[in-house]
Amino acid sequence: MFSLGLGGAFALDPIDRQAQAIAGRDVFLFRDPYQDMLILSVYSAGAILLIWLVSGWSLRHLASASREAAIVGPGSPGARISTERLPQEIRPLVGAINDALDRLTEAYQAEQRFVADAAHELRTPLAVLSLHLQRAKLGGTLDWNTIDHDVEQLNRLVGQLLDLARKEHARQTEVPGARPVVNLSRLAREAAAAVFPLADGAGRKLAVDLPETLAVRGNSEDLRDMIRNLLDNALIHGCGEIRLVAGVDADTGIGRLVCITVSDEGIGVPEALGDTVFDRFRKGSSESSGHGLGLAIVREVARGHDGNVAFEPGKPCRIKVTLPIANEAASVAHIGDEL
Repeated sequence: MFSLGLGGAFALDPIDRQAQAIAGRDVFLFRDPYQDMLILSVYSAGAILLIWLVSGWSLRHLASASREAAIVGPGSPGARISTERLPQEIRPLVGAINDALDRLTEAYQAEQRFVADAAHELRTPLAVLSLHLQRAKLGGTLDWNTIDHDVEQLNRLVGQLLDLARKEHARQTEVPGARPVVNLSRLAREAAAAVFPLADGAGRKLAVDLPETLAVRGNSEDLRDMIRNLLDNALIHGCGEIRLVAGVDADTGIGRLVCITVSDEGIGVPEALGDTVFDRFRKGSSESSGHGLGLAIVREVARGHDGNVAFEPGKPCRIKVTLPIANEAASVAHIGDEL
């Protein structure tokens, strides 16, 4: 601003002197150096006005972005900052902010779902337990078997809810590249060994066909839980022999994938249901003893490991999980560690 004013004073100095020579007298009300200071002040004020106008015009989209950012909150978690009219230099920053808001919104919605699901699903077993206790109070005797069963159901439901919430949180916060390489075949054998006594007690056969090693990147506990829930689902809702098969599928079009298939001799899932069978609290039968969380946990673990899960059409009933295979170097190193 000072430079513009000073430049204006020097630029008008020749004109000032010519005007004085023509008029034969000093045409300014102020003598030197005050007239130069007047010109400097006028030009400085003009420069300030010009800069204010240009800055306001160029930053008007930032003001609009600020108003959009102020809207984001619990009442409007989906609101985002538009990048269409912003300067090119600022767009990466705004894009990163929008991505952060997306992650926060996903976490916020997950917490809301957990609270709503817990409140909805705990209401019924708590009411049943309360009814049994009231009957015992009136009758003077406690049916301990019934009470123990109710408490066991509550513990199982709470445990599954907390497990599902933990897996959702892990999927949102874990860095995929930082996961260790694990032997999925070994985890599948451990899961099958835990289910085998239950299958034997129910008069069901459990057959396992697994290679020596299947290397994937992931959390051992979560992957073991995923396979255990697949086997539990087949044990509770299926019939006949249960088969656990795993291998590598190279004809996927997107690279080599590890495939895990659990099948039984049941009728399967109608295609019309689609992926809704993996929704929380979705039971195959209203008379089922489960809570409808097993397959939801399976999908959450699969997605958390960049994989997918789906029922295959037709009979017998088959559910297939696909996971990215670990790179060859990591696989070889892992095999060496296993041996």
